[in-house]
Amino acid sequence: MDSWSPEAALAAAQPPASLSQLALTALPPRNIGSRPAFAVEFSVSCKTCNHAVFLISGFPKIAPDPSPYYGLPPGKTFWRPPHNLKCLNCGSVAKLFDARTDGYDGICNGGCSYESGTDGETFVPGSFKVTVTPVYNIELSEIIESAAAFGVQTPDLFDSFVIHGDPVGGGKRFETHYECA
Repeated sequence: MDSWSPEAALAAAQPPASLSQLALTALPPRNIGSRPAFAVEFSVSCKTCNHAVFLISGFPKIAPDPSPYYGLPPGKTFWRPPHNLKCLNCGSVAKLFDARTDGYDGICNGGCSYESGTDGETFVPGSFKVTVTPVYNIELSEIIESAAAFGVQTPDLFDSFVIHGDPVGGGKRFETHYECA
């Protein structure tokens, strides 16, 4: 039977506060072998109108030649955080992820090593059904201790975060992953 780790189960019941502008539904856990799932995947819908198709924003940057980015060839566009979602039905905009303030590093270390954008926010081409996955590889006791020290809820201290955008009406799938600890 599939199950979550204690850390992921807590997040499934009480999602990270950074996602509070969105309506979330925890999807069933997917175990790898006999290990419990250390991540909880949420499907996302608009908190205003409950619609589930969005535009995803970010700060595009084209990798130069030679590319200093591991695994990213010259000329390829990557989408820097922060990311927001804009509902295609009602136009509401909600925060999705900011590497500077979300997750373990964002809260406990004042940000992470990811390059973030400040100018030139635009939307990824296409419209998407979105799922997000906070990952918890840190022991629950350590997360509880850190959360108490920083005055946040335990699920706020995820150590990885994945955004999936499944295209609606054709187009390319959007996926980005952030290490947050």
